[in-house]
Amino acid sequence: MSFGENDISREARVRIQGNQFKGPESDHFGVHVTAAGQEALEQAERLLEGIPNGIERALSGAIRRATAHMQSVSKKAVRERYAISAANIRAEESVTVAYTYQNGVQAYVHFAGNRIPLYRFDGARPAQPTYDTSRLVPVMLGTDADGEGKWRMVHPGAAAYGHVLKSTSPKQFQNAFVAKMANGHIGIFERTGGMTGNDLDEIEELYGPSVPQMLGNQEVAERLTGEAMESFEKNLDQYVYALLNGYISVR
Repeated sequence: MSFGENDISREARVRIQGNQFKGPESDHFGVHVTAAGQEALEQAERLLEGIPNGIERALSGAIRRATAHMQSVSKKAVRERYAISAANIRAEESVTVAYTYQNGVQAYVHFAGNRIPLYRFDGARPAQPTYDTSRLVPVMLGTDADGEGKWRMVHPGAAAYGHVLKSTSPKQFQNAFVAKMANGHIGIFERTGGMTGNDLDEIEELYGPSVPQMLGNQEVAERLTGEAMESFEKNLDQYVYALLNGYISVR
């Protein structure tokens, strides 16, 4: 499943307090996986039984490596299809792992992430707020004492371009523009035609998909998780060896 230009959402940014806003709610899903079998777990426990918290330290270290690996492979999978940098993925992605060691090592991998502003995808332009000085449009700037709208003619923002898939070219959003908010956030916005509680023109920001959405579906996530967990027993062996030989940590 691929998300394209038809899947770009328009979301109102909600003020939390002062100049702090929140964007769309987070998308998330989880995957259960057996990271290591009972035999491997029992062998590690036997080897480390004389070391305080030995098995816990070995398991937590192996899980940390597995989590880092999942973050790496998920970024690679996303960037194979979507026009977005690793840094922008990292800013919006969360991968966490919880585990128990009963009947082997059972892991629950949780992928989460908010929808990513369209402005953060490669090819978005203009790079900074730019105005179309060739025309003027009416903008409502609040109301007067009689409740009548106060209008002003302004140069509109230059038409914005953006896309999410590498296989497409940036498309023009005729009524969208790049703007910088008071808190420094830059995004691609559209006026809704409605009004805010402060009697100003209401605007919505354009967003692409979240990292969980870009990973595609549960099947893709399970494949990525399986790839990461294949190295779990190897990492576990390395931590067991390090603890048995008196190493403080394994890098």
